[in-house]
Amino acid sequence: TFNLNTMKFRLLIIIAFFSVMAFVSQAQNEIHFTQFEMAPIQLNPALSGNFQGTYRVGGIYRDQWFSVIDNSFKTADLYVDVNVIRGIRKQDWVSVGLGYSAIDQAGTFGQSEEGGSRGLKNSFFNMGAAYHLANKKRTNIFSIGVQRSSVSSTFNLLVPSDARSGLQAVPNSIDVDAFNAMPNMDQQLDGSFSDWEIGLVFNRRGKDSNFKIGVSGSRMFSPKFNIGNLRTEIDPLIAVFAEYKMGIGDGLYIKPSVLYMTQGPASEIVLQGRVGRQMNDDLSINAGLGLRMGDAVQILLGADFKQYKIGVSYDVNMSGLTAASSTVGGFELALAYVGSINKKPKLKPIIICPRL
Repeated sequence: TFNLNTMKFRLLIIIAFFSVMAFVSQAQNEIHFTQFEMAPIQLNPALSGNFQGTYRVGGIYRDQWFSVIDNSFKTADLYVDVNVIRGIRKQDWVSVGLGYSAIDQAGTFGQSEEGGSRGLKNSFFNMGAAYHLANKKRTNIFSIGVQRSSVSSTFNLLVPSDARSGLQAVPNSIDVDAFNAMPNMDQQLDGSFSDWEIGLVFNRRGKDSNFKIGVSGSRMFSPKFNIGNLRTEIDPLIAVFAEYKMGIGDGLYIKPSVLYMTQGPASEIVLQGRVGRQMNDDLSINAGLGLRMGDAVQILLGADFKQYKIGVSYDVNMSGLTAASSTVGGFELALAYVGSINKKPKLKPIIICPRL
């Protein structure tokens, strides 16, 4: 007899198992956002300072698998980047950026009666700089960015008293002792590594268009990751993206974009398309669809209001977990603010001599 709770729990265990296998073999999980352009520093270090303004502050939050797991997978990214000084030429400039990202997969094994969640947690801290070379009109811009990335991971294992979602439906679905007896396991595994990342971006700005393409490489020196008794090397990660915003008249514009990522044997392709309208000088809105190959259909909504940019997305799951997830994949909310600091001109004092 088909039992949805039973199926969900079995899929939960499958997710948990493969999360641990990925953790052991690859030592960490990379960050994936549907709205990848709303996490610029995480995507490509050359995107630091690649905007019109003085500084930018933003963040994005993702919640996925909440229909399968009580404590769903959560991912967050916060960043700030600033255009600090002029470059060698007067049309060039230098920028710096800071970013912090976290993946919380504690919901993999639910809540422990002792308190706290059990599962995988990763945190990423990025600090870097970028140099932007532009022509005199700043319509063609070539950017190169470098950043230092520090990654740390924590994995909490099971204890017999764990209260797992759906356990009552399948009381003997998992052998805690056998699970924890996997090679090199302990009650808590901690590990970290540091790495350099480099990125290149070309940006062409027209009157009614904006084309941007970039490539970045991280884990390029195969950093060694140590966690417990495990020693492993991280595969290089290559990410290529492109987007083209083009006006089509009457305040309307289209914006197709693509993202390709590859690391070791794994790869990901994302195709997206948006249609937007400039409502007035302060507001534009857009909507569109995306496709993560073999995984999900994406619903995209966004708006630009003055210096603010907001984005919302929803993933409709199309993978093998569709039956348990009821096609619910992930929800994202993103916000960014671009500010400008205008220097006040220095006025020379005027001395008026009185007539004698």
